Amino acid sequence: MRPGFLVMDKPPGWTSHDVVAVVRAVTGVKKVGHTGTLDPFASGVLPLALGKATRAIRFLDEKLKVYDATISLGASTTTGDPEGEVLREAPLPNFENLDEVIASFIGPRMQTPPAYSAVKVKGKPLYKYAREGKTVEAKARPIEIFGLEVLDQSADSLRILIRCSRGSYARVLADDIAVALGSAGHLSALRRLQSGPFELNHCLSMSELADIVAGTDDWEAAFRRRGDDRMPWKPRDEVRARLEERLMSPFEVLSHLPGIEVPQAGIAAIR
Repeated sequence: MRPGFLVMDKPPGWTSHDVVAVVRAVTGVKKVGHTGTLDPFASGVLPLALGKATRAIRFLDEKLKVYDATISLGASTTTGDPEGEVLREAPLPNFENLDEVIASFIGPRMQTPPAYSAVKVKGKPLYKYAREGKTVEAKARPIEIFGLEVLDQSADSLRILIRCSRGSYARVLADDIAVALGSAGHLSALRRLQSGPFELNHCLSMSELADIVAGTDDWEAAFRRRGDDRMPWKPRDEVRARLEERLMSPFEVLSHLPGIEVPQAGIAAIR
């Protein structure tokens, strides 16, 4: 199978690694890597590099991330999402200063990574310290919020469109916004709409993948864990041929870099 990027629409409830494992199994490509983890509760754009395309990951321009985020107001959690325990409760906001608060977050700022994140301190991910009950704080890092747009609001929730830099944590931003409104908050839903050159319209859904692999849109049945009663898959060559039609080439996703056309005579010299 030729090298390239397959952009998956990760479903909520699955880890990024779960999706990688399925793509690796159905294609037979051993080297499959994602360009940025999505939390298990989140969904949306998950770019996967297949084969030698993994070499191009470090050259990608993924400075811009776009999220559709829903903030549940009134309580913060240990993880900053629905999976954690309630950490702090506060009254619901009245939204009188909503526009002013939202505007105050746009621009460069420092952000401390959350306790439940893959950021490493002394070679160990923060989430491992958190699971051991240890409090370890990483250094604040510079990020930038390019834009915030309120999509919807109710008495106890706020849905916003976030345009931010790579390395920004929507979970941290959610509680920061809630605190600025005089409340507390955590993310109840998160959908990644864009990651650099990869957008939602490039995505292959799990249902589409199931149709290609097993001739059904019931992806949960098609991709049951090993040992379970799983549907039979189509021949691998047929699956690969169909998936190659959906691959983005390394040249396509690296279009932000200048290109030089090398004459045939110069190739040997460069090598």
